[in-house]
This record gives sequence, structure tokens and C-alpha cells, in this order.
Amino acid sequence: MSGTIAVTADRRWSAAGWLFDWTVEKLAEELPDAAAAGDMHEIVEANLGWLGLDDLPAGARAEVLRRIRTELVERAERELPDTVPDRPGVLTLLRELIRLTDGVV
Repeated sequence: MSGTIAVTADRRWSAAGWLFDWTVEKLAEELPDAAAAGDMHEIVEANLGWLGLDDLPAGARAEVLRRIRTELVERAERELPDTVPDRPGVLTLLRELIRLTDGVV
């Protein structure tokens, strides 16, 4: 199983289900927009495998984009155990998500 984050209509990031879930959960943690955070947690709990950033309210979307660009890889380096299969590949995939946000507001 895999999951996808639609950064824009034509920019999509796909990852294994566990990495998609981890990413969405980390992006939702302590999000100031409680409703958006709740929706993101529901995506994981219901195993939907899809998050469209355009579906988030503007403020939540801006915060999620900021977290992707500035916190996500560092957090993964700190929190993902060394036993994660192909950990370097996982970090590369997260960096690809950052690249997909280039120029997106």
C-alpha cells in the first residue's frame, strides 16, 4: 500500500503507506488549525492514502508547506530508527517532497 500527497494538481509525492502516514501525522502535530489537523489525522486513521494540500485552508496549507520545507527531513533524521529499511532512501524521498514544494505558495 502507498499514499500520495498532492502538492499541486500536477505535483504529486508518493510513498509507502507507513511513510505517508508518518509524514501526514508529523505535519499535523500541533497544527494551529485544529480542524485541518483533525482532518489530516482522519486521513491516516481511515487509511485513505491521499492528502491534497489544496484541500487545506490557506493558513494550514502555508504552515504545512513551511514544515515540509524546514522541519520534515531533520525530524525524520532524528526520529526514524536506524532499523528503518533503506533509511537513506527514505530521507531522499522526503527531500523529493521538499523539491516538489519549490515555488508553491
